[in-house]
Amino acid sequence: MIKKLGFSLFRGPLAVILLLFLFSSTAVGQQVQTYTDKDTLRVGDRFTYSIVLSGDYTLLEYPDEPHFPDDIELLNRQRFQLSEVRDSLVYNLQFFGVENMIIPENELRLQTAEGDTLLYTSEIPLVFQSTLAEDDEEFRPFKPIFDFARALWPYILGGLLLLIAGWYLYKYWKRKQAEANTPKPVFKREPFINPMLELKKDMTEVKALTPCRTEEDFDRFYVKLGDTIRAYIKRVYQFPALEMTSSEIIRELQKERANSDLIKATKKVLFEADMVKFANFTPDNEQTTDALHTADNFVHTAETVDREKIDYMEFKHDERQEERLQAFKEKHITPKNKENS
Repeated sequence: MIKKLGFSLFRGPLAVILLLFLFSSTAVGQQVQTYTDKDTLRVGDRFTYSIVLSGDYTLLEYPDEPHFPDDIELLNRQRFQLSEVRDSLVYNLQFFGVENMIIPENELRLQTAEGDTLLYTSEIPLVFQSTLAEDDEEFRPFKPIFDFARALWPYILGGLLLLIAGWYLYKYWKRKQAEANTPKPVFKREPFINPMLELKKDMTEVKALTPCRTEEDFDRFYVKLGDTIRAYIKRVYQFPALEMTSSEIIRELQKERANSDLIKATKKVLFEADMVKFANFTPDNEQTTDALHTADNFVHTAETVDREKIDYMEFKHDERQEERLQAFKEKHITPKNKENS
């Protein structure tokens, strides 16, 4: 009946009502209704495909894109829970066919109180409507070739492109000239300053201040001696010993768990220097000799107990220098230079 009518009944405002009436599933007691908002489509037309369910069940599976013909594209799908016993699925589709087609029946899986069950949608016919008028079915003959006047704009455009290309070539040449005249950057590795060598060098300068003849000579001697010990502690133990009091330095060394012999030697040197600076204590050359002996003992103790710490400092310094070298290479060495290097 539908084929004989050529789908002519599915046109106009009664389309939805007729489709709902003709293609509702009767096998399941009017529980599934299937319809579209259009029955006549042209290439590119969008339309909606709706499935309405009623009854007391839960919808488990419903049609997806593979369930539609190849010439129909699924744009999006929406689900509306109209009530506790009424559910609907609305598919927004786009038609790309060039002939009449049918959206086949699709399977719906439901969960009811009696168990899972299957329902099927109705087939929906779609009528293809050509965009060509009946009189335009034959191709029209070609019109005669029209001779246009020769245009100048290709020559103007070509000249502009040549000017732009010349400008960029000039800029490239200038940049290369500037790079050739610019001295190449050179990586300079920072040498490791060994705290122990610095301590021994400073102690040589301290010993050069003896013997002392005046009160000012004694002051210079003890200030230089105290600063030498403080500078070493700052370099090795990484806290501002030059700005701290002797008691604060001793407490910080104890926190750092420094060697007890080193702490003892530090305490003796710094406290004796503090007596000269702050307690108006006037030493003599014999006491400065004892102070130098204590300082030498400090150097010997530090050289023994801090060797591993200083070696680790040198290792970390070399590691940082390698990181700087890699960063320098990444910044200044081009891929071409890397191949040559």
